[in-house]
Amino acid sequence: MKRTILTVLALILLASPAVASLAPDFMIQGVLTDDNGTPLPDDEYTVQIKLWNASSGGLTMHSQTADVFQNYGVFTTMIQSVYWDVFDTPVWVEFTMEDEAPMTPRVRLSATPAALRAATVDPANAVVGVNAQRGDVTLVGGANVTVTTTGPGTISIAADAGAGGADEDWDIDENDIYHAQGRVNIGLYAPEKGENNIPPARGREEGRASYIDSKLALLGYNQGIYSVMMEVDDNADDRHAIFAQRQRTMDYPNHGTGFGLGGTNTAITGYNDWGDSYTFGMAGYTWFDFANTGGVIGSQNTGQVWGALAFRDDNNGIWGMYTPNSLHVGALTETNGLRMTNGATAGYIMTSDASGNATWQAPSSAQSDGDWTISGQDLFHNGSGTVAIGTGTPTPIYQDQDYTTMQVSGYQLSALCLDQSSSGSRWAMYNGGDHLTIGHADSPSTYPSGVMKVTERGAELIGPETGTRQIHLSTYGGMADGGSIDLYGTMTPEATLRMTGAAGYGGGKMSVYNGNGQLEVTITGNYNNTDIGRITTPVLEITGGSDLSEQFDIGNTSLLPEPGMVVSIDPDNPGQLTLCEGAYDRRVAGVISGAGGVNTGMVMGQQGSVADGELPVALVGRVYVWADASDGPIEPGDLL
Repeated sequence: MKRTILTVLALILLASPAVASLAPDFMIQGVLTDDNGTPLPDDEYTVQIKLWNASSGGLTMHSQTADVFQNYGVFTTMIQSVYWDVFDTPVWVEFTMEDEAPMTPRVRLSATPAALRAATVDPANAVVGVNAQRGDVTLVGGANVTVTTTGPGTISIAADAGAGGADEDWDIDENDIYHAQGRVNIGLYAPEKGENNIPPARGREEGRASYIDSKLALLGYNQGIYSVMMEVDDNADDRHAIFAQRQRTMDYPNHGTGFGLGGTNTAITGYNDWGDSYTFGMAGYTWFDFANTGGVIGSQNTGQVWGALAFRDDNNGIWGMYTPNSLHVGALTETNGLRMTNGATAGYIMTSDASGNATWQAPSSAQSDGDWTISGQDLFHNGSGTVAIGTGTPTPIYQDQDYTTMQVSGYQLSALCLDQSSSGSRWAMYNGGDHLTIGHADSPSTYPSGVMKVTERGAELIGPETGTRQIHLSTYGGMADGGSIDLYGTMTPEATLRMTGAAGYGGGKMSVYNGNGQLEVTITGNYNNTDIGRITTPVLEITGGSDLSEQFDIGNTSLLPEPGMVVSIDPDNPGQLTLCEGAYDRRVAGVISGAGGVNTGMVMGQQGSVADGELPVALVGRVYVWADASDGPIEPGDLL
């Protein structure tokens, strides 16, 4: 029986929405009725309660499941754990009973007058004190700071010019501020000091600044130091957006302990800690507006020895890495282009001597005629000609045709041998005159055993015993029964698949024998030349379903036929069935197969005849059947 929640009687708010935090519960009352509006019997029911921000559609603002008890036609329940900000907009309530659609329409909730008044005051947004002081609070200015009431509700706080915030360590001189001692920290806590005023060493996650006594330490989550140099005058060279100079004194020289973080002394260190993709310790970019510009330059102080990354020379040539001096690479070097000016000529080849010195050489000196192309690990030739192995005089397939692309000639039995050096296993291929043989060989010169033999009549897989065929593939036109695939064992044929040949020669057939050579299963495509297929076997096991069904059309009914429904013979439509609508129907024919997850095991029918219906009807086997227990329990043995 379909049921719905018909009426909401009242909404009782137990606390005002003073703050947008987890609120107390509030109570709601209603009446549970059936489709005709009659209150349901007093009992316990499970309902789902949802709060929405719209009368239809919209977003769910709150959801809970509650067990309600209807007493004397009315139920009362609590809506719990609602955040008060849900009621910042109008709210509609919706009820849904188990296995039923939600009630319609939704009911809009209304607040009590007391709740409306309380909602206008939010203590979380009201100032009730200053620094834990309540009541009248007086602001008092410190050194060099004055506090002045300039009007109703207005207080002015000002520092004396040139001295605000001074603590006798910093000196302020017009636009300059400077300090000779200590450290400046931006975005960091106060710097730690260890023994002899040296910061303690920390882990990698702290960064390099933890290992040095820096004067300026800065922590930035989006940007660190951003410096822009604007050319606003006509000064000469030596302009720098950031200038870093590493000095040493004669009394305390320290050249560092080696390369790497913590070992090298540098003017600027670029360090990328736990970098993601496209993050760098140091990056250099340039617009290449003029010649002799670059992203990063490394140079002697006089510029006599220098190199650059991302450089544009005075001829407007752009280089990824440019150096007019020697270049040394200690490991693998990969580049999209390489230029060596000395001795370079179009078409020349770079080669090296025993010492690794590279030079440009003519192709002929490198034993190349310019026809072959080397690309990575590939060697190819796009022109005409033949690659010959084992012969110096390649021959064409036919005397009046072009030469073959590749020719392998063998003076011994095996013309081609594939060798697995680690295991000593060899496979050989040779031309036997009227056939091609492929098989395993102990050496390239021995006769392969366990071979595949290919002839113009087909192909055979030969077993280790001489003359024992395991697989025979043949489409030779002289066979009476057409092309076939024969699978052979050591004694009797295992299976035979044959295509239809000329008229009167039967159809495809598969035969399966047991170990004693007895025929067990036969699949015939044209049984006794009737053009009808047949499967013959002692036992047929079906594992995909549990009933034997025939195909029927089911009509003369106002309901949609579904699996599990009982069907009867339709007296008005011969060959068709109809849904059974009465008890003890003597015309019952079966049950529509497929209910309860139990599939049809076998379906019988004849296409193009009256025995070819739309639905499978189980006649034998096990099926689930629809039943209605609303008028009383069903016992084993009860008739439908």
